[in-house]
Parts: sequence; C-alpha cells; structure tokens
Amino acid sequence: MLGTNLKTCKLENDPCLNHGYMGPACSCLCPPGTKGKNCEVLEMAYDDAMLKLFWTNSSTITMNNTVVKNPECSGTSGCGVAMDIVLQAGKCERAVLTFQDFDLLERREDGFCQPASKLAIKSKIEDGSPMIFCHKEFLPGQVFKGEKGLFFLSFEGTVGSPNLKYEEWKALFTTERIAGCTCPASVLCPADTQHSMNTARSNQPKAALEALEKSE
Repeated sequence: MLGTNLKTCKLENDPCLNHGYMGPACSCLCPPGTKGKNCEVLEMAYDDAMLKLFWTNSSTITMNNTVVKNPECSGTSGCGVAMDIVLQAGKCERAVLTFQDFDLLERREDGFCQPASKLAIKSKIEDGSPMIFCHKEFLPGQVFKGEKGLFFLSFEGTVGSPNLKYEEWKALFTTERIAGCTCPASVLCPADTQHSMNTARSNQPKAALEALEKSE
C-alpha cells in the first residue's frame, strides 16, 4: 500500500518521520504522539500517547516501593472501570510486583475470565496475547517479575464503594537488578546504587508486604 501511495503521489521516498507513512491523500498519517506535516514533531512516546488516547484512568509508575491497586469508587454502588498502568523500572532493572490482595470473579466454565473481571499483564500496550488472571490466582505474597524493565497492567472490573466490596487487587511495585546488564557510561543507572536493596526486597515478600501495609 505504501509503495502504491508513493507512486500515486509521485514521490520516490516516504518523507514521513517517526514511523508515520504516506497516506492515499498524499499527506503523512502520523502515529499517536507525533504531529507536523511530516510527523517531525515528537510530543511524547508512542506508548504514552496510546495510553492518553484510549485510557483516561491510567498512570505510569516509576518510583520504587509504590502501591499499585484498583481505583476506588466514590458512589453508593459499584463502579465499572477499565484502566492501564505502566510499570517502568530504571536501566538494568526489572519490574517486580508483590501481591497482597487479589480477589476477582471466578473463571467461566470454558476456562476464560469473565469479560469484565480480569487483570491482563502485557509486555507492550498493543500486546495481542497478554497473560490474563482472575479469581484468586495471585496469592498474598506471590511475586510476579517482568522479563525486562517495562510491562503493562490492564484491569477491567467492578470496584466497590467504601462500604461495599467487589473485585479488588493490590500489589507493591519494586525493582531488582538484571544480572549481567551493564549501563552505558553516559547513562545514570539506578541499579548500580540500589540493586542490593531491591534484590533483597524482591526475595523477601513478607518484608514487602509489611512495607505495603505501612503505606496504607
């Protein structure tokens, strides 16, 4: 299609930048996070732009020892929610979640989670085959580790008001050093100064849970 568009527009090369491409109307089609005649202005990273575009109740978490949980409902009845959370560790660090609470609806008889009661863990925001969890599939103290320094949580569910309980989950976000990873000399690597503490924390879920409880 791109080759056809270039030929139609009498262009030898695609002038569009930042992963944009020439459209059938002979103008650049720019991906989220970019703008300009040739998509030359990069306003934000693609993943950040996708979150802003499609998920209004989303956040990016980079701070170690941050509590991650479902949103709260201020009404008198349950609130349906859909949200994305980006968990981002530093250079040469791995994102780690230690669960304290995980109580969603049971899986259906066909083995799938209920459509509006699940937590998906993705390696990238457009991941078409995420790992999906529901019911009580994360036990208190259970640890989930990302392969790299970035992964996404996508939650769909019905959360309760302060006086009601529906689907709930809560975890503590920490980081740990990725073995064998070396940061470039020009990049400040937080793992160089913090990996001993973070690795010890990730290996002690009880201590992580105590820190989580103190943060409430």
